[in-house]
Amino acid sequence: EMPPEPVPHSSKELYQFGLMPRSERLPLASGGSWVFFSGMFSGGGSGMLERVAILRYGANGKIENLMPEVTQTETADRAMWKVPDVSPYPVFVRADFVWADDEDHFGKHFFVVDAWTFDPAIGQYRKRFSYRTAKRYDRGEGSDHVLSAERADILRHLAASK
Repeated sequence: EMPPEPVPHSSKELYQFGLMPRSERLPLASGGSWVFFSGMFSGGGSGMLERVAILRYGANGKIENLMPEVTQTETADRAMWKVPDVSPYPVFVRADFVWADDEDHFGKHFFVVDAWTFDPAIGQYRKRFSYRTAKRYDRGEGSDHVLSAERADILRHLAASK
């Protein structure tokens, strides 16, 4: 189960990320593997939050989370990409919607796209860049996949942020 996280602006309430836990093995180019792990939180409405972690066994034999606290909404598009020209480690990329004036829950939205790479010097993932999409994307059934549509721009940003 994902550890709880404080609700912003509350000293007592916690987000509990115990719903729909998922894991995925992340093979490393150098051998071995890490684990991509996620869990969801629901406050009972239509919106949910997902928290992600990248886990490995540390030198002390304990499981370490290599990601800082990173959450996104249920409408986010996220993936682990292999981009050997940028990093020998898996790259975490995501696109999460931006709520703008005159938009509804199920309509098209702009998205904030960011990418995170592992920094061996600090032993943790670090955000490399963030940008807002120039076009709105539909997140309904049969929708555009933001990361696929933005892939060329994402790779260009990753190369520029080396």
